[in-house]
Amino acid sequence: MSDLLKSYVREVLIENKTEEKTRVRGYMKPDSSFFTLDEWRLAVEMLLDLQREGIDVRGSRHPDPRLNAILERYFGYQLNVEVGRWDLLTEKNVLDFIEDFVNHRFWGLKKEFGHYFPDINKLRFAYFYSRGDMEPYVLLDDEFTEQIYGSVYNPKILLHYTTASGVKRIQEAIDSGQLFDISTFTVAERPFFRPESNLVLKISGNVRAGFRSDIKSMATDTGRRACNLYRLEYPGEELNNICYELETCDGEVKTSLWNEYIATPIEILDVIEVRV
Repeated sequence: MSDLLKSYVREVLIENKTEEKTRVRGYMKPDSSFFTLDEWRLAVEMLLDLQREGIDVRGSRHPDPRLNAILERYFGYQLNVEVGRWDLLTEKNVLDFIEDFVNHRFWGLKKEFGHYFPDINKLRFAYFYSRGDMEPYVLLDDEFTEQIYGSVYNPKILLHYTTASGVKRIQEAIDSGQLFDISTFTVAERPFFRPESNLVLKISGNVRAGFRSDIKSMATDTGRRACNLYRLEYPGEELNNICYELETCDGEVKTSLWNEYIATPIEILDVIEVRV
C-alpha cells in the first residue's frame, strides 16, 4: 500500500494544481466530491495506513503531505469552501467527521443504505454540511436513474415553484440545450416556503428520481442533483421514500408537505401565478 500511496499523492498534487482555478463556489456542489464505495474505500484504507504511522486528523491537520493530498482530493470542498461558508462549521468539525468516517461510518454505509438500491456499488456518494452535521448524499446521475427505472428517459407532467427570472433561466436552458435538473412536484399539501417564488411552472420534464416526500436535494456543477440519504425513509412500515415507478406517488403525502421529482425540463407548458 505504501507504493500505491506515494503514486496516489503524486497524481492528486497534479490534479489539485489544475483544478485550483475552477473550484466551485456558492451553493452548487462539485461533482468531483462524489465517489463510489470502492473509491471511498481506497481513501479510507490509505488514511488507516497513515494512522498506523501516527499520522491522522485528530485535533488538527497533520503537516504530512501524503495526508493532505488525500484530504484535498476527498474532502477539499468541505475544508476549503464549506468551512468558510457556514458559521457553525469549523475545520475541526470536518476533521472530527473524517476520523469517525475512516474508523466507523464508512464501514456501515453499505449495510445502512444498500437495500434501497439495486446495486449500491455503482452509485456515487458525498458528504456535505447540513443542519449541524456532515450528511451523506447520493448523486442522481444516469446510473442512479437507470438502476431505479430501467431507462434515463422518463417523461412526466410536473410543477415547479419559481420566480420570473427563474422562468427565463429555465426557458433559456431548454432553448440552448444546456440543461440542468430542478426540484418539481405533483402534489403539495402546504404552500412553498419561499414567498418570492410566486409562480408555478407546469412543465414536461424528464424524471431523474421520484420521492413520496421532499428529499432535500442539492444542485451540482454538472447540472445533476444529489439527494440526502437520511430522507430515504417514509412514515409507516410498508414503503420507503423512493418512487421506484412513476405512477403511484401522486396521491396522499403522509408528511403533509409535498412529493418531489428531480427532473430535467423538456418544455414549459404553462406559467401560473400563485395568489395568496
